[in-house]
Amino acid sequence: MIKLHYSQGSVLIYDADDWAKLRKTHRILGTLIGNTNTVQTLPLKLLPEEVLLLLDKKLAKLVDCQFNITSEMREKFEKFENDLLEEEKIKYKNNRKRQLESMMGDIVAAKRKRGDSRPPEEIFIEELEKSCKITRDIMIWPTFLTPLSMENETEVSRDEICKSTNELKYNVFRDLWEQGYYITTGVKFGADFLVYLGDPIAYHAIFIVHCVGNPDEVLHSSEIVAFGRLATAVKKRAVLATSKNEKISYITINWIDA
Repeated sequence: MIKLHYSQGSVLIYDADDWAKLRKTHRILGTLIGNTNTVQTLPLKLLPEEVLLLLDKKLAKLVDCQFNITSEMREKFEKFENDLLEEEKIKYKNNRKRQLESMMGDIVAAKRKRGDSRPPEEIFIEELEKSCKITRDIMIWPTFLTPLSMENETEVSRDEICKSTNELKYNVFRDLWEQGYYITTGVKFGADFLVYLGDPIAYHAIFIVHCVGNPDEVLHSSEIVAFGRLATAVKKRAVLATSKNEKISYITINWIDA
């Protein structure tokens, strides 16, 4: 059974094998939130709807690894952060130095045109110092493949995850998943979900889904027009999803230029 790690309201996957199994076997995609400054990496953050589905299908269990941060742990962490920062400063400065050495002819020539008569060595030091500053805000952190603590595991209630979504969104997600689709968040399009025929690595989304809480309420015409035009602009179908009598219903909006 896959172990889902609950941490401050988020549910994370650290294990690469679990990530691969979720994607290849269960069509659960999540979002990679680690970053090496070039590519996204683990851990994987799951949508609330993805977590609820895995729990209801008994494919995973949700645990919280609680622990107390002692003064010794805090000192160890601060030392690790300081050492890492200093190592990155040295590494980046050496890389930047090599770059500037290959460009100094052009840099000095440009400075001379602006009336700067300082020696090239002085110009080099100035350029190096102003272009290779690294602070804690922009330093690169290593990828974590395990939680900070594996001690004192406690199982987290399903109700805790329900606080981050609603019944309609989860039922729509589950219905689409059970039909064989791949589903991701649709937040970048102002919707609830993006729906794919296959893995998003190889397929574009075909539907943008917006969940409508009350099937009897009338959406303002401008909302429908905006949603339809947006979907058409990105070459997808706009879909309204709702639930009535415990059944999920879908309405597709087609935009036709007259």
